[in-house]
Amino acid sequence: MSHGARAAEHGKTAPKTGAYVLAKLRELDASLNETAPRVLTDGDDDAIHDLRVAIRRMRTLLKMSRKVFGRWHTDVVRGAFAEVMRATGDLRDEEVLEETLEDATEGPELDAWLEGRKAREAKLRQAVVTRIQRGDLDRARLMLKALLVFPVEPERNVDLARFARRTVERARRKVESKRDVDVEDVVGMHDLRIAYKELRYSIELLADALPIDARAQLEPATVFQKRLGELHDVDMATEVVRAAKGLSVAAREQVLASLATLRTKRVHKYLRELDPLGAAERAVEKAAKAMAKALDASAERAGEDGNPALPPGAPAPTSLDDAPTVHLPRLESGPERRK
Repeated sequence: MSHGARAAEHGKTAPKTGAYVLAKLRELDASLNETAPRVLTDGDDDAIHDLRVAIRRMRTLLKMSRKVFGRWHTDVVRGAFAEVMRATGDLRDEEVLEETLEDATEGPELDAWLEGRKAREAKLRQAVVTRIQRGDLDRARLMLKALLVFPVEPERNVDLARFARRTVERARRKVESKRDVDVEDVVGMHDLRIAYKELRYSIELLADALPIDARAQLEPATVFQKRLGELHDVDMATEVVRAAKGLSVAAREQVLASLATLRTKRVHKYLRELDPLGAAERAVEKAAKAMAKALDASAERAGEDGNPALPPGAPAPTSLDDAPTVHLPRLESGPERRK
């Protein structure tokens, strides 16, 4: 039951969006304040990732709250955070590139090429550190605090439960509008990943104000965002390798072939998550075709009386119902399959 429904049930005034969003933004700001110093410390491998997640959640909530605080002021604050986000993005892409290529292939020439890119990674890391040290993130946080100082206009301070439902429904419709994209459409798959990410963050950030059916969308949104993220990593690695100048033609083609194989595997993994029943139907169809082929072959070996060549004493099948049982691979549930 959502906040609004519980309040109405007890005869209280339904919670408003303003107070809820303000509290969430302050909570996210505190998380940024804790995460940023970690980026300045050597040896914290998760610091950049955690900082990006904190900024992305902040920018997502600000985007959802444009009608609450006003579009222009909200977008100015989002833009200030975007400057830091872009710097961390280049570094994160470099980190993910090495991880992806480790999963795809290996070889002395590739190892030497990756070693040579470490200088680029170090330069990008220093750029992020410099931005934080010179106060870019602090300025964005100050702008956020200025936005939160003023009270929300009464006409903008809408019912929280309605705001939450409409926000999540809007994000869900965006996902649905993009779900039919072809898996070979790199840009389209990237856009679908972003849509799933927005749906996931919308549910996470507004969970306390959502009914159970809306909250139930969180797990699939998280799973598909992850699967599409894995695909995006391969696509980004493929783009970098194609443009690489430090690899021979033979080495480049070998790496690209390995990445293509890895992408195919990840596409199949995504499709199994997307359509488990479809996978079951395809397995049944394959088994039925194999059974029909076996019966045809048996009929060809039959004698003049038309009876199939069967083991001694075995009755001839008169229909598919009498045919041997075909044991299909078990389709595990989502959580088990993802392990």
